[in-house]
Order: sequence, then structure tokens, then C-alpha cells
Amino acid sequence: MKYKGKNEEAVSEVVSVILLVAITVILAAVVAAFMMGMVGNLQEGKIVGATINRVNGSYVTVTFIGGQNAGSVVGINWTVNGAAPATTIGGTSATAGIQDHPASGGILSVGANALLSATNSGKDRVIGVAVFSDGSKLVILDKTI
Repeated sequence: MKYKGKNEEAVSEVVSVILLVAITVILAAVVAAFMMGMVGNLQEGKIVGATINRVNGSYVTVTFIGGQNAGSVVGINWTVNGAAPATTIGGTSATAGIQDHPASGGILSVGANALLSATNSGKDRVIGVAVFSDGSKLVILDKTI
């Protein structure tokens, strides 16, 4: 005959459920704290753009088309195949790869054009990085043409 004593199985089931719930709550708190910390560090994105057209086998023309944050763009740094290309703005040679704000200061005008040397037609990778008045930068064009 088996001796029937105090049933202790129920106690260990209760303890295991309490432990599982406690671990779940702690894990949820850690994940929530991590997510709240990440959300606080997000910066507002900037929206501007540029277009590009091949003029001939040696040159491309790039045009600043503006956007929501066009009023804070002070210049665009251009590269062709990783190097600063010979740059012409308004028929005048400019600093290689730099489409800068007017000499009088201020912002880059919407519709401003630059002519860039790009001699490897169909294989030239042109990248434009807008520089904003707050010092931040944004790639606004990355195209192989």
C-alpha cells in the first residue's frame, strides 16, 4: 500500500508559473526601455533632390531640383567615379566637384545647374551630397550614367 502524504507537486507548478511571468515582465521592460531609448535618438530626415542628364560623351549636367528642405542647402559636393570632377557653373570653372552657394552667401538656388566632367559614358557613377546650413549632409543623387 502506498503512503499518501502531503501533495507538493502543486507548489512547484505555482512557483514555476510565477517565475515564468516574472521573467516575461522583466524581458518586456528591457525591450521597452531599449525601444524608447532608440526612438529618442531619431533625427528628422531632410528631403531634397537633384537630376542628371548626359550632355555628350564627356560631360553630364546636374540640376538641383529642391525639395522640402531646399531652403537650408548651402552646397552640393559632386563626385564622378569617386573623384571630384572638373566643374563648370554658368560657363565659369568652379572648384572641382563643388556646387556651392552664391559668393554673396545664402542658399543654393533651386534650378541651379553644374556641368561635370564624366568621360566614361555608361559607366560613370555620379554621387551628389547636399550640405545643409546646420552642417549635416545627405546623398541626394547616386546614379551610373
